[in-house]
Amino acid sequence: MVDEPVRGAFPDPAIHGLPGIEQVRAYFTGLAPVPPLSHLTGAKLTQVGSGTASSSMPASPWLMQVDSLEVTMLAARTIEAAVHTGVPPATDVNLVAFSVHHLRPANPESGGVIARARVVHAGRLVTVAEVLVEDGSGRGVAHGTGSVTTTPMTTAPPNRPVRPTEEPRFTTPDPYLRPGLPPISAAIIEELSGLELVGQVAAGTLPIPVGELYGFRLVEFAEGHCSYSLSTSDWLCVDQGWLASAVLAALASAALHMATITVQSPGRRLAPLHQTVDILRSVRADGRDLAARGTLRDWDGRIAIASAEITDADGNTVVRAQQIAMPAAGRPAKASLGPERLLATVLFTDVVGSTQHAERLGDTRWRELLDAHHNVIRKQLELFKGHEVKTTGDGFLATFDSPGRAVQAARAIRDSVRRLGLELRIGLHTGECEISGADVAGIGVHIASRIQSLAAPGEILVSGTVRDLVTGSGLRFSERGHHTLRGIEGDWAVFALDG
Repeated sequence: MVDEPVRGAFPDPAIHGLPGIEQVRAYFTGLAPVPPLSHLTGAKLTQVGSGTASSSMPASPWLMQVDSLEVTMLAARTIEAAVHTGVPPATDVNLVAFSVHHLRPANPESGGVIARARVVHAGRLVTVAEVLVEDGSGRGVAHGTGSVTTTPMTTAPPNRPVRPTEEPRFTTPDPYLRPGLPPISAAIIEELSGLELVGQVAAGTLPIPVGELYGFRLVEFAEGHCSYSLSTSDWLCVDQGWLASAVLAALASAALHMATITVQSPGRRLAPLHQTVDILRSVRADGRDLAARGTLRDWDGRIAIASAEITDADGNTVVRAQQIAMPAAGRPAKASLGPERLLATVLFTDVVGSTQHAERLGDTRWRELLDAHHNVIRKQLELFKGHEVKTTGDGFLATFDSPGRAVQAARAIRDSVRRLGLELRIGLHTGECEISGADVAGIGVHIASRIQSLAAPGEILVSGTVRDLVTGSGLRFSERGHHTLRGIEGDWAVFALDG
């Protein structure tokens, strides 16, 4: 993938003269273009606030590692974004240490992944942030922490207004949206030893999709060892001229994992539990190769400990990393903690001008019309596999497992109710919800409600999270700007469904 002409662009250098939070917001407003790494992977920021950031990444088959989605890059990038929101103008932000606990694998059926990061300590030179990555069912996939340096830029940015960078349009889909390589099947993992599996990866008969996407090339392997090379392409950049630190973390993760699985016996998967990555220096995207070497240091049949080192083309060590892995079957079940939480797409509807309708029609006729309105909506919820939570007088609160079906249901509901002579305002958001009996609660529900209140008559508004998760579905949206939602931190991108 990275061998083709790079897509995306980098912002005007004058953008670094803005406060950090305005630099990050520029990716929402169009002042900054979509960077190449986002075109490659589909990973996008969906929300920023003071010391907080959220990102989403589709469950593209191109992002599969051996048997799960690669989420290290998304987690690391979201930590950097959260830290960036709190820095002054003309400040460099660089991830220097990253630690991640892998909680469970995510796969293409998980409905995408969402990372939420927040700053937990802001120091004068180093800021610490944490991140939680969840799959489409609201289950934790990974939890990480990062240490990020914030230092004055050595060269001051131009002192002038930022010039928007026009981004070209493309006639073919971005790489992550194209038909993907098939993931390595569970049957193959059951049948082959780890060394046999790695041998087939090296031979090209069992390519690892995310490696093909990023350009990771497995060049050497033996029991307990592996070596990768990576060309430092602009595809792997967010800032002009520099490889994204998050890509270095992902390369280190791949080397650690591949060195570990060389000692797997058939049917016994070794799963990473904890990884630490120390980034010693930044890497220029000059087209030269990086070398990543993974080595299994200890394996006693219960715990595997591996280390990895990445060196640049001049022989400088740029990354050191370590991993602890265990047989997957050895993971203990986790006890339930508090109320059940899940990731759902929340839909709110509201009838426009209900008071005026009631006054015009009288109580009896208005109640008959409202009953017809309820029946129409319930029919569409059943058709699109939505779950009615409750009615709110003349409105509905419903949830969906699939954001795509939720948006399609919203359009069908609006059009069906319109035939009754009524207009609706509809809002949707995908986020974590708490299940309490038959009701749902939580920040995701509040965000959907606030977005619904912004809608014009007949309009369906969605959050940036929903828009990003349905990328590639054929649904089209128009920007409706960034809004401060009452009682909710940060600026939120809002989009209107076209048609």
